[in-house]
Amino acid sequence: MDLILVADNLDSAQPLLRVASKSGYRIVKLIEVDADASRYVESLRPDALIVLSDEIDRLVLRQMKAITAKQPLPMVVFTRDSNPDSIDAAVKAGASTYVVDCNDPERLGSLLGVARSRFDEQQRLQKELLQTKIALSDRKNVERAKGIIMKTKSVSEDQAYNAMRKLAMNHNKRIGEIAEQIISASEVLV
Repeated sequence: MDLILVADNLDSAQPLLRVASKSGYRIVKLIEVDADASRYVESLRPDALIVLSDEIDRLVLRQMKAITAKQPLPMVVFTRDSNPDSIDAAVKAGASTYVVDCNDPERLGSLLGVARSRFDEQQRLQKELLQTKIALSDRKNVERAKGIIMKTKSVSEDQAYNAMRKLAMNHNKRIGEIAEQIISASEVLV
């Protein structure tokens, strides 16, 4: 597993580096918090990111948010900051695992496993949410498009739906896409 380690202080990262190396993880880049971590994540495509910071401040959060926006990946945060607001902000910025006062860097493997699992679950939920939003939007558009067809062609609701369904099949599109096109066309013609 390839990792990028972002740390307040590169000296404080040494114990974690030794454990990572001993455990078979490869640190592809070690950078300080004020460097542009998102650029390295984008170019090196690591499997996970480790943030080692005494305090979760604006600079750390900005880095995490930039990474999440460009190239989401599992993030493990090691910190001394137990402030609930910091924890909340870090999770919102993309932290998959947040560890306070970890004196046992040997736990790295299990923490990375938790981070990977939480990240994968979060990605699955986001995809499911997007699909649900699309389905809801499609449903609304289909109802609206049926109304347009019924009004303009003087047909029943079933006939309007079947006409859209046939168009969707013939053009290899979702019925929601056909509904959007019908709505757009009707707006142009009115």
